[in-house]
Amino acid sequence: KKRKDGYHEIYTIFQKISLYDEIEVKLKPSGFDIKCFSDEEIPLKENLVFKAYNLLKTHFKLKEGFEVKIKKNIPIGAGLGGGSSNAGYFLKAVSSLLNISVEDLFPIAKNIGADVPFFLSDKSSAIGRGIGDILLDYPCFKATYLIVYPGFKISTSWAYKSLSLSKEKEPIYYSSHIPPWRQSYGLINDFKDLIFKTYPIFFELEKWLKEKGAIAVQLSGTGSCLFGVFEKNSPKFFNENLKIFEKNVKIFVAESLCKE
Repeated sequence: KKRKDGYHEIYTIFQKISLYDEIEVKLKPSGFDIKCFSDEEIPLKENLVFKAYNLLKTHFKLKEGFEVKIKKNIPIGAGLGGGSSNAGYFLKAVSSLLNISVEDLFPIAKNIGADVPFFLSDKSSAIGRGIGDILLDYPCFKATYLIVYPGFKISTSWAYKSLSLSKEKEPIYYSSHIPPWRQSYGLINDFKDLIFKTYPIFFELEKWLKEKGAIAVQLSGTGSCLFGVFEKNSPKFFNENLKIFEKNVKIFVAESLCKE
């Protein structure tokens, strides 16, 4: 359902994977400097790490400053939580550098973005409720993911507005006993029909992933990444170019990050 604050109540599964950005955080006497090494420029006001710093500065009346370097490996606007993970791990660094309890940072994480609390948490997997900030225990199932980035972003706010949700409905709840992709209803994403209809390339990408042996294929969040789930195939299986698609299509191979 849509909330009074403009957000929507959601039910989602979060999963940490081995595709990651690299972030370095150093203390300095005052101020804030950030350098992003990325294929695409990120305006400072839109950078979630900068937003995190401003909220921290106000909330804790910080005098200390930070020097931050980020090497982006996760595509921007792809539904993979790249910006949220940067903010979450920046908060972890601040917790360590300034001896602030991680628990005290969760209210700030929620105000940065709905996905940030998950990356601040030590959970490998979780069910996200509320706007995604309420985290419930969910097991981490091992799998290999072949992730396809189509070469363009999809705006999350546009996706929600375009769904034109007018009725409240109960989600289909996932059992914690078997992987979600092996349950009778498979992987569900309410954005799939909208995104596939708007961007027909996803039909081709889905077909390609299934031909490669994916046991399930679905959008990550509101897109733009599509992922295929593989339980047994070696990553070497995926080492080929997507020559049938546009040059800016990228593929990534990642594993579930499950705690032993």
